[in-house]
Amino acid sequence: MGRRILLLALALGSAGLALFVLGDALVHDALSRQVIYAVLPLVMLCAIAWNALRGRSGR
Repeated sequence: MGRRILLLALALGSAGLALFVLGDALVHDALSRQVIYAVLPLVMLCAIAWNALRGRSGR
């Protein structure tokens, strides 16, 4: 139960933070390749946590 809560918080937190950064960059007209590269680790972290929640090992 604790593992599921941790993974869910990790997935939602990283996705929310990525959306916040992208939205803020769009609002301030600062969306660039550098922002995309900065958000990429958050997207990858969200994908890893989501796959762990769904029980997929990637094999």
